[in-house]
Amino acid sequence: MQAPHGTTKLLVRAAIGVLCLWSWGLPAGQAQTTNLAAYQDLAVRCLVDVPDTVQVFRLDAPEQMPYLRAALVERWQAEGHTLYLADSSFQSPGPPPPRLRYEIEQARVAYARAGRRQMDRTVTLGLRYTFIGSDGRLLRDDRCLDTFTDTLRRADQAAIQTDAFPETQAEPPPGNWRRRFLEPAVLAAATAVTLFLFFNLRSERTDDEL
Repeated sequence: MQAPHGTTKLLVRAAIGVLCLWSWGLPAGQAQTTNLAAYQDLAVRCLVDVPDTVQVFRLDAPEQMPYLRAALVERWQAEGHTLYLADSSFQSPGPPPPRLRYEIEQARVAYARAGRRQMDRTVTLGLRYTFIGSDGRLLRDDRCLDTFTDTLRRADQAAIQTDAFPETQAEPPPGNWRRRFLEPAVLAAATAVTLFLFFNLRSERTDDEL
């Protein structure tokens, strides 16, 4: 026994509605800040004001996470500072310039589940730094620990990580059993019902035309 035309059409619309609701529930894709860029922002926020009253200084940066040094140098030069790096020579009849040295104490990325196909991200950076004047006097000796947090799609994980730097990578958050099993089953069932009703409706139309 076949369903009437009206009933079949309603079922088709209902099945299509399920598929539409499914697609609308997915977060839209957008450009995300990379973990490397998040580390750079945190480093600049931590150190940018340390040599605020000094125009010329020397920067001693670790080999680890070299992109931090690049971001810091770019920011200080944009503000009019003159920097000498550890591998550069300073020739002047006067005393050596003040020296800013920093070390990386913590660098970590963590992901946590945040609903369907989304995850919370936390990027943490801890630095210790010293600032020594031209006369050898210790001007500053301090630490900073800061974090960057946001929510993004699970599908964006590969795009925000950098293969060359392990500190930009982390394990994905554990999955949810409903998303892994129930939701794909609902989607597959809705697709099957849509196809079945579509072809059934076409068959009914063909029979009516005969």
